[in-house]
Amino acid sequence: MVSFEAAKEFLKAQHLAPLLSEVQQQLITLNKWSTVGQALQTLGGRNILSAPVLDEDGEYFGCLSVNDLLKSLYKVLAAKDPEWFEKIESITAADIIAVATEFTKQTVDKIQHAGDLWLLNADDASTLLDAVMESFRIQDRAVHHRLFVCSNAREQKSNTVANTTVINITPGSERLSATGLKVTHVVSQSDVVKLLWANKAVLGEALAQTVEQLELDDGSVYTAPASMSTLEALSQMARDHKSSMGVTDPASGNLIGNLSVSDLRGLTIEEFPLLLLSVAEYIAVRRGLAGLSKADALAGKRAEAATAGKWAELLSGAPAISVTGATTFEAVMELLAVKGLHRVYVTDAAGKPVSIITLTDVLRLITKVPAPPPVAAPIEAMDDSDEDEDEDDE
Repeated sequence: MVSFEAAKEFLKAQHLAPLLSEVQQQLITLNKWSTVGQALQTLGGRNILSAPVLDEDGEYFGCLSVNDLLKSLYKVLAAKDPEWFEKIESITAADIIAVATEFTKQTVDKIQHAGDLWLLNADDASTLLDAVMESFRIQDRAVHHRLFVCSNAREQKSNTVANTTVINITPGSERLSATGLKVTHVVSQSDVVKLLWANKAVLGEALAQTVEQLELDDGSVYTAPASMSTLEALSQMARDHKSSMGVTDPASGNLIGNLSVSDLRGLTIEEFPLLLLSVAEYIAVRRGLAGLSKADALAGKRAEAATAGKWAELLSGAPAISVTGATTFEAVMELLAVKGLHRVYVTDAAGKPVSIITLTDVLRLITKVPAPPPVAAPIEAMDDSDEDEDEDDE
């Protein structure tokens, strides 16, 4: 089994503060009284997946992500009609506009989540490896994709040092109010992967290993046929807690595109009926690939490629990025780091999706604690039990 010890030692030697200067960018925030409609436009206009939510004093209140928005949309639909999913084919443009109106007028403080915070502290010796393990919680089943670096909002002097302390605070709690935290930076899983790529020598012989050798092709992959309605596909993502689905050709089953929860960003109330389009048409229309304007699509016009069943042709301008089992780990890292991708699909020789590799998968692989060597059982105990070990459900 290939070793990632050098990479872990590298992360252990790195402190968070030096990385902040490399990922420095304008901090985009939302106020807790911002509406969901405003949040959709902010996230879309800035091309970001989440933003910290601030209270009336400009202090940290919580985090809003595109996943929070999808979950909320699903809840609004269910509240209007618990059986709406079974009636999805009969939903009209007027129906979805009514849902969108109610959905977008909510304030973000009602749907945001706690997020994960780090407070810069001169007395602590936490490292980037600590951040990956304890803040991203990379080895847990439910992970964080980003962390917010905070300073004490009530301090008179700023303290820029290389050490960090992990804290977890629930929005609106007395502890948060007492701490008075102000967000200064956002650090994502992507930032860590890019740092590892910039220092890829620490990955050693793993770079030459293939996706198959590293068992990165063993996971499952969620897909939707290109002809499925976008609303149905997004609803399945909300129910199954997924942030993306591979889009497949209904005839061949080959991977031809990707639908992400981020594709909700930028929608106005008037544009929500686009969710009634097929997945392929929705992606193509919103990216200007269908030879069809949003206005035409909302008026009921169809893309010629869609009516002809030429789904791959329709999405040829927005293909899903994929690799195979024979692709090297170095090539996967380059795609994620250089292209700034959050995922790459794994396909078989025919082009059918078999797995997906995310930033989480990469960091989980690199930081995984090796299993201890098996201990031989006493001979007299070997036949006493016929129970199998529990399987890992990751």
